[in-house]
Amino acid sequence: MGTSLAREGHRGRAAPRPASATAHASCAPGFDVAANPATIGVLMRGADAGTRERLAAALQRRHGNEALQRLLAPAAALPVQRWAVGLPRGTSDCERVVSYLNANSPYRATSGWAKTHVRFSWSGSASYTEEGGVITATVASPRVTKTVRVDMPDWSPTDPAMSQAWSAMHGTLRAHEGEHERIADEWEATLGARLSGLSVTVSNRTVAAFNAAVGAEWSAWLAEHQAAQSAIDPFTAILDCSGGGEEEAEAEEGAPVAPGAEGATTGAG
Repeated sequence: MGTSLAREGHRGRAAPRPASATAHASCAPGFDVAANPATIGVLMRGADAGTRERLAAALQRRHGNEALQRLLAPAAALPVQRWAVGLPRGTSDCERVVSYLNANSPYRATSGWAKTHVRFSWSGSASYTEEGGVITATVASPRVTKTVRVDMPDWSPTDPAMSQAWSAMHGTLRAHEGEHERIADEWEATLGARLSGLSVTVSNRTVAAFNAAVGAEWSAWLAEHQAAQSAIDPFTAILDCSGGGEEEAEAEEGAPVAPGAEGATTGAG
């Protein structure tokens, strides 16, 4: 079995300047808890994103991949999360909003104002054949599980112009994150087909050898998925208090950024 986490997101700017959109994250291997899956589920619901990832890894190590899949499956029905924007609701200055989001977004160092988290995991047992001393394994009862979480800024401004600008920007940004979800959906089917048709050569009939061989292929496939996600970033959604904003997308990928400068959408105040 194997698990990987790919995170894709949005990033923009406070002026016509591109910014990066994609980051990779891994679960910290040293985190463990002596708890049952139900207890871990309670902890995960009240934890931040990094802690949830570590709890998920601990659950998989302690209780297995199926337990992790059962825990995460309900969350897939409600994929959109919220991070609160702490500005006064009456704020009417676009640049102030942009500066706040740049400085306070939980994804300011990775993707910007929003982020789509995609997790794929696989499971299955080994089926062996041997010919001429060469052992070949295929995956019996293969299964691919996908979980998605979309994190968006949450704010309800009362100024009419700002409310209109925010709604337009938020809708544009959400639509972009929806494209990341669409790519993940396509890759869920691709990964399932590839896992079902996979045949690998193994040195022996141990679980470790089987997992290592399948895992190597799995990691390469996830890299392809990541490349597909990165291809639609960076992305800019305009916060335009003049009422004339437009969506803008740019092709550069993975550009480094200074803290507080990335992930912005900007308005012509």
